[in-house]
Amino acid sequence: MQVKVIIESTDQDGIKSKSENFALMSKEQKGYRLSYSEDLSGEGELTETTMFISPSELRIIRRGELVTDFIYSESLTHNTSYETPFGIIPITLITQSFEYLDMLHDADTGINISSSYTIDMGDSLMPPASMDMNIIIKEISD
Repeated sequence: MQVKVIIESTDQDGIKSKSENFALMSKEQKGYRLSYSEDLSGEGELTETTMFISPSELRIIRRGELVTDFIYSESLTHNTSYETPFGIIPITLITQSFEYLDMLHDADTGINISSSYTIDMGDSLMPPASMDMNIIIKEISD
C-alpha cells in the first residue's frame, strides 16, 4: 500500500523541521516496512530510506548520499555511524522515550510514533544534541 510519511522533529533549541514523502508500505511479521527515496541535501541526489516499524522499535536505514542505521527503542543506547561524503562519524543514539500508536484503520490518525532521544557524535566538538521526533504515517486513498 502507498502511504504518506510525515516526519516532524524539534531540536534542543526549539528549531523545528518537517519532511513529507510518499512510501510503499508492507506488513511484516512484527510490524511494517516502508521504502522511499528522499533528497536529504536538496541537491537532487537521492537517498534510499527503509523504515522498519514495530510497537517496540523504529529502525531507519539510509543508503545514498548519507549512510545511516539508527534504531530508536525505549531506553536503548545504540552505537552506530553516520557516513557522509566527508567521512564517517561515530554516533551514540540514546533513546529516552518511544511511543507507538497504530490506528491505520482511522484515516485521520494512521500510525504515530513519538520519540525523544540524544545524539552524541563521538569525537566531534559538538555537545550531545537532544531531539524529539514525531512520525505520522497515513494510508493514501485512491
